[in-house]
Amino acid sequence: MMISRGLFGWSPPHIQPLTPVSEVSEPPESPSPYLDTSAEAAAGTATQAEAEEEIEEPEEMEPPPAAVPFSQLFACADRLDWGLMIVGSIAAAAHGTALVVYLHYFARIIEILRIKREDQFDRFTQLALRIVYIAVGVFAAGWIEVSCWIFTGERQTAVIRSKYVEVLLNQDMSFFDTYGNNGDIVSQVLSDVLLIQSALSEKVGNYIHNMATFFGGIVIGFVNCWQIALITLATGPFIVAAGGISNIFLHRLAESIQDAYAEAASIAEQAVSYIKTLYAFTNETLAKYSYATSLQATLRYGILISLVQGLGLGFTYGLAICSCALQLWVGRFLVMHQKAHGGEIITALFAVILSGLGLNQAATNFYSFDQGRIAAYRLFEMISRSSSTVNQDGNNLSLVQGNIEFRNVYFSYLSRPEIPILSGFYLTVPAKKAVALVGRNGSGKSSIIPLMERFYDPTLGIVCMLFPYGLVSSCYYLQCSTECP
Repeated sequence: MMISRGLFGWSPPHIQPLTPVSEVSEPPESPSPYLDTSAEAAAGTATQAEAEEEIEEPEEMEPPPAAVPFSQLFACADRLDWGLMIVGSIAAAAHGTALVVYLHYFARIIEILRIKREDQFDRFTQLALRIVYIAVGVFAAGWIEVSCWIFTGERQTAVIRSKYVEVLLNQDMSFFDTYGNNGDIVSQVLSDVLLIQSALSEKVGNYIHNMATFFGGIVIGFVNCWQIALITLATGPFIVAAGGISNIFLHRLAESIQDAYAEAASIAEQAVSYIKTLYAFTNETLAKYSYATSLQATLRYGILISLVQGLGLGFTYGLAICSCALQLWVGRFLVMHQKAHGGEIITALFAVILSGLGLNQAATNFYSFDQGRIAAYRLFEMISRSSSTVNQDGNNLSLVQGNIEFRNVYFSYLSRPEIPILSGFYLTVPAKKAVALVGRNGSGKSSIIPLMERFYDPTLGIVCMLFPYGLVSSCYYLQCSTECP
C-alpha cells in the first residue's frame, strides 16, 4: 500500500497528514530490569487471547450497493419512448440474426459446387442477390437500432435530470448543509445521469443484438448439422469463461486505477488549497514530485489493463480456433459416411461459434446495467424526497406592513442537531424600525435572518409577520439586504 508524503511540514486539521510510515515508526524499546516481567507476561497472554478471539470472528461481508430493478430504469418513458424501444429491439434482433443467416446461404453456395457447371452460374447469381439484399437490410436495421435506442435514452435521461433539479431546488438550506459538502449533488447530476443514459441507450440494443446472434446461431447450427452443433456446444463454455475471467480482472484493475487517481487528486487539492503555505516553504518541487509519484501507479495499472485485454482476447479467439479444428476433424468422418456435406458442416461450425461469441459480448453489458441501476437508485431516492418548504396554501398579499415576531423559537441546524442555536427565543421588530442584535459569538445572531427568509424552519415556536406566514407567499415579497463591516 503506497502512502503519499506531505507537501510541507504540517497538514491542516481537516486533512490527514501525508507522512510515510517509515518516518513515524520508532524502534522498539529495550526491556527495563526494573519492570515486573510477570505482569507483562500476564498482559501479553491476555492480549494474545483477545487477538485470537478477533481472528476467529468471521469478517462481515459488505452488503451490495442498493439498486433499483432494471424495469424501473424505464419509469420516465412515455408512449413515444416505448414505441422507439420496440422498433429498436426489432431492428437489433434483425441485425443480430443477419450474420448467421448469411452462413446458411454460405452453406448453399458450397453445395452448388457439387452440381454441374452449366447450372452453377444461375444459382450463384440468385444467392449473390439474396446476400446483397441481406446486406442492405443489415445496414438499415443497424441504423434504426442505434438511432432509436440513443434517442429514447437521451429523452428519458432528460426527464430524469429535470425532475432531479426540480426536487433539488425545492429543498431547504438544511439539506444542503447536510449533503451539499460531500460532492454527492454534483456527482449525481453529472456522472449518474451518464451511467443511466449508457444503460438505457445503445447498451440495451447491443445486448439484444448479441442475444439474437446467440439464439440464431444455435438454431442455424442444429438445422444444418446437429452432430457438429452438439460438439461445438461442448467447447462453447470454455470460450465464454475466457471472456468472463478477463472481465473480472479488468473490473478490479479499473477500481484500482480509480483509487490511484483519487489519491493524486487529493494531493493536488491539498497543494492548491494551501498554495500560499506551499510557496512560503518553497516546496513546489516536492509537490510536483509527490503528484508525479502518485500517478506512477496509474501507469502500472494502465499497462496491466492493456495486458489483460490482450490476453483475454487472445485466449478467446485461440479457443475458438481450436474448436474449429476439432469440428473439422469430426466433420471429416461425417463426410466419409455421407451423413453431411461440407457446406452443412462449415455452417454448423461457424454458426455455433458465433453464437458463443455473441453470448460473450452480451455478458459485457451487464456491468453497465448494474452501474445504471445503482445510479438510478441514488437519483430516484432524491426525486422521491419531499421538501417541507413547498406549500402553496395561504393568501398572497401585494403589500405587507407590520411587526416581525419570534415567539418561543427553538432552533438547531440539521447538520448539528446536538448544538442548540436558539432556545425559547422571543423577538419583536416593529414596522419601520431598526433593531440591532448584540451577543457573543455563536449566540444565534446570524441565524435570525435565514429563519425570516424561511431558509430554515424552527424546531419549535413560530415566526410571524402580522400573522403566521405561508411558506411560498413570504418568499415572494420578502427582500433582504446584508452588509459586512
